[in-house]
Amino acid sequence: MADELHTNDEADAEGVESGATDETTTEQDGAESDKDAELARIRAALAKANKDAERLRLREKEREDAQLTEFEKAKRDADEARSELEKLRSAKVRADIALELGLPAKWVTRLHGETEDELRADAAEILADLNKPKKPAPDASQGARTTALSEDDQFFESIYGKG
Repeated sequence: MADELHTNDEADAEGVESGATDETTTEQDGAESDKDAELARIRAALAKANKDAERLRLREKEREDAQLTEFEKAKRDADEARSELEKLRSAKVRADIALELGLPAKWVTRLHGETEDELRADAAEILADLNKPKKPAPDASQGARTTALSEDDQFFESIYGKG
């Protein structure tokens, strides 16, 4: 397959070089369409190679399975099941602790720890950070804009006016 791509690349390169005597606008349009066509060929070849690789992986697994005894197959399947069960148990413990402590669901996957106590401590830290009061930014539109006048100032201002 790599040889086919290499041969196609050489042929395309020769075709581009031989078209160098054409007009410049036709050459640019042709070069872009050649690039697009080459990209399409490469993508198709890559997709085919990926399919072939997956098919070969499955065939290899089947061959390995044929060589294993029934006991070995059962042992391998049991190990895989045990591993999956451990993952599910760990996820359940994390979810239970998060629910118990009131941690939002999207934070459950961020809990770290091996034991329940470590998970609880981590959840408590996260909650403390989430619940920290935020310092509000001052709002210039609120509050007094001018200072209040004392009674004496108001009296004099009413008699003499502002100024």
